[in-house]
Amino acid sequence: MANQTVTSVSPTLSPSPGYGLVISSTVTGIFSAVGTIGNGMVITAFCTYRQVRTSANSFILSISISDIIITGFQYPVGMASSIIGAPSLGHAMCPVLGALFYFSIYVSLSSMVLIAFNRYIRVTKSPQTHMKLFSPFRSFLWILLSWVVSVLLVVPAFVGYGEFGWNRSRICGIMEGSPYSAHYVSTVYGTFYWLTFCVVVFLYVRIYLFVKHSVVTMAANQNLANPGQYVSERVIKQTKHMFIIFITFTVCTAPSVLLYSINVHVDFLPFGVIVVSFMLYRLNYVLNPFLYAWKLPLFKRAFKALIRCKRQLPFQPGAHVN
Repeated sequence: MANQTVTSVSPTLSPSPGYGLVISSTVTGIFSAVGTIGNGMVITAFCTYRQVRTSANSFILSISISDIIITGFQYPVGMASSIIGAPSLGHAMCPVLGALFYFSIYVSLSSMVLIAFNRYIRVTKSPQTHMKLFSPFRSFLWILLSWVVSVLLVVPAFVGYGEFGWNRSRICGIMEGSPYSAHYVSTVYGTFYWLTFCVVVFLYVRIYLFVKHSVVTMAANQNLANPGQYVSERVIKQTKHMFIIFITFTVCTAPSVLLYSINVHVDFLPFGVIVVSFMLYRLNYVLNPFLYAWKLPLFKRAFKALIRCKRQLPFQPGAHVN
């Protein structure tokens, strides 16, 4: 896992020999299996159960699709390439695989922004405004826009601003031979990461400030003179859960993004530090579906129903879907 993890993003690492390759391949295989099963369950739950198909969960679906591209395709292909010492799908496919890796990252980042924006509108605006902006069709358009933006972000590396291909770390990724590869990582990949991070934090801070000045109550249990001024405790709880998922995403990814942005320009970071940071980065793709099951009750119910082969999500009194 160490070699696959680091070299998918970092062109500065050398392949680990002998037992290092065995450990790397074993960890990569575990991550691939667990991540593919978990993300596959998220996708299956969304497609199977009507209650799961909400606007907010459609953005989770987008993340899971991008994650399963990594765990179900990139991980096994990268592991095979590391073992044989050559692109397992051939050199012609290498630029495509490198671009696909970055594309998946951009989709995940864009989806985090959409989730935060969805929660911001849900908490601070009227239900009518939320439904107008995040109807099923418009949610699809938001997701489509995020995928189009993600495609556009990998285009520069195909027109001379960086280059995807087989690098010295025996992986299909950014090639160190291109004079603009380091700049692509810093100005396109790095800038987009930190920009989306700032936007998401800004939205959650706005939510926090709005809620802080609101009376938190359960409208169903009280006679409210003006229900519009209150924020449902359920909505706030779900928003907190999505924020925790975002924080976990940041903890897993921010160290490697920061360290790699430095290392592409000045190769001074210890090998062990880079290995650990990028192992943590890749772990994010495996953790996501289990975070949904842990923090989002609806997904927990859906996962249990899938395991029990239930075609319908069992009725649960008081359960909400959005």
